[in-house]
Amino acid sequence: MRIRLPWIMAIAVFIALSTLTYAQVSINYINISIYSNNTSYTQTMNITGNHLLIPTYQYCSSQENYILFNAYLDPLSNLGIVSVSLVLYNGSYISAPINYSPKYVSAVINCSIPIYGVYLNIGSYPPYPLEALVLPGSNTTYTLTQGSINISIPSIPGLNYLFSIVRVISISPATASVSNYLTAPINTEYSNVNIGSLSTYAEITTYITYSNNISVSADGTTYVIVTPYYYAQINNPQGFIIPTSEQPIIMLTGAPWIKYSVSNCTLINPNIPRITPWTNYLSYSPSCTVNMSVEPITINFIGGTLQKLTCNNVFITTQSGEIMGLSNSITVNPVSDRELYLVINGMRTIGIFLNSIPTTTITIPVPLISRTSISIMDELGNPINTVLYLNANGTLLLFTNDTCIYPGNYDIYALINDKLMNLGTQYIAQGSSLTVPVLSNYVLNVILPQQCPNLSLQLIVKYGDRNYVLPLTNNSILLNISNALIGDYIQVYLLGNGSLLYQSLLKVNNNSYGSIELEPHIINFVPVDLLNNELPTAILNVGDLYYEGPGRYCIPINSTVGLVIYGNDIYVVNVTGNRVYVRIWTLGALGIKSLLIILGLLTLLLIIMAILKGLSDNGDSGNDYYIIK
Repeated sequence: MRIRLPWIMAIAVFIALSTLTYAQVSINYINISIYSNNTSYTQTMNITGNHLLIPTYQYCSSQENYILFNAYLDPLSNLGIVSVSLVLYNGSYISAPINYSPKYVSAVINCSIPIYGVYLNIGSYPPYPLEALVLPGSNTTYTLTQGSINISIPSIPGLNYLFSIVRVISISPATASVSNYLTAPINTEYSNVNIGSLSTYAEITTYITYSNNISVSADGTTYVIVTPYYYAQINNPQGFIIPTSEQPIIMLTGAPWIKYSVSNCTLINPNIPRITPWTNYLSYSPSCTVNMSVEPITINFIGGTLQKLTCNNVFITTQSGEIMGLSNSITVNPVSDRELYLVINGMRTIGIFLNSIPTTTITIPVPLISRTSISIMDELGNPINTVLYLNANGTLLLFTNDTCIYPGNYDIYALINDKLMNLGTQYIAQGSSLTVPVLSNYVLNVILPQQCPNLSLQLIVKYGDRNYVLPLTNNSILLNISNALIGDYIQVYLLGNGSLLYQSLLKVNNNSYGSIELEPHIINFVPVDLLNNELPTAILNVGDLYYEGPGRYCIPINSTVGLVIYGNDIYVVNVTGNRVYVRIWTLGALGIKSLLIILGLLTLLLIIMAILKGLSDNGDSGNDYYIIK
């Protein structure tokens, strides 16, 4: 910015603020500096109310007689320091000589006085221009003997009121006081004054007031001399008549992010207070040239967890129309870009008004939430890691660690088992915990109470798109299923030699443990011959399974008939019951042996009967017996 100063121009700027969807963030910082024992202590405080109490007692040591207290606001701030007081330990207030403006306070604190801290009263106050011409007005003297008087500072067309220097001369033993709203004493002295031809002793107190109305109370003869100062903002030169005979002063208000370079200008001390710590006064000359450069300020954005935010779905728009992504920090022009808007998922959501920027780096907390600031639990309260989607403005937003949202109600979807689960509408805020009706580690206990002999058993468990294939070598097996949804069904299959022996459904309840018993159809196979002897070589065929000899066998599910094969003979049997008893028209090895024994016994019996008959025909008595042992 380059300024030539042959004329003066005053400009009023009005800015129309857009209506925000959710929130507005106003940044009003004040910078506090305390100098003690050649050490500086600096703190930037966020103004959240109308009062600030800054403790200073801890900086007074036994080696220190005085400490220096400084506090300043941005000159472009819409706030001002209305009044300044020192607070004693007993809670009472006293005033102290200070350098004072609504944007800047500098006070020397006497450590021998029991002062607890500095009390600042904050109120609304218009901003100051960074560069202006200051012109003193005419002195006006008021005489007061008793009571009070209200004094209004006159206005001058084309100029803006800046402040007034007020000298209150109380002729001893008179006393006088000035109301302290936007007013502060500069110094007090006692000396002889000449009033006409008389020389008398008086108390002279000099005040500075930024109010255009002051009230003076007196008890005795008091003279009040008011010297007002006005300013005109410097801008592009245009013809302008200075409405005063006084020589104007160039005032460069400045800020931490403003650098000035001047040529053909004379630095002066007009004995008026500085508006900011960086205020400089130059003697006005048409040849004086002022060059101003603005250094960008750095803004760090933090969330509710006080961590820096990186949000790939958030953009920042400025007054100048620039669009920036929110990635930890941004740099803006503190003169032209004092209104920022956070656009989240294409919607202007948060307005940030930089009302006060007292330093070159500031940190702004914004109520944005990232994925890391919320927790997700399963039904039993165990943390789970799952992908979340939010319905934002009609589109599904992938909610990741680099994604930020504004607190509010959202339709939430969780990606469970490669499918989106609708969790309904829930309110998401900082530290929220979402519950997904899922068991992150569900344990399934599969039990086979009775063995299936002669078969290679295999267990197949299906859940959603996942298949678990396990050999079943014992009576039970434990299976861990991750992310099992409550209310879903788990399918369990038992296979023997590839044939389906049993199947069942298990509903997942809200317990992390489930159990299921396998109950395949088991039949008792009893093949016998004509003599009711078991046939160990008879074969039972059901489906693709073959069993040899009698025994208890598992048969395929839903089987109704089977085949019994013995030699070339085939018998069709019903296998829906628990027992298959088959009499085969044959004699087994044991049956033939039994038949030979019977035939032998019958032959022996016939021989004995024939012998007995012959003896009966040749003997003389029927009472003789031969016992063959």
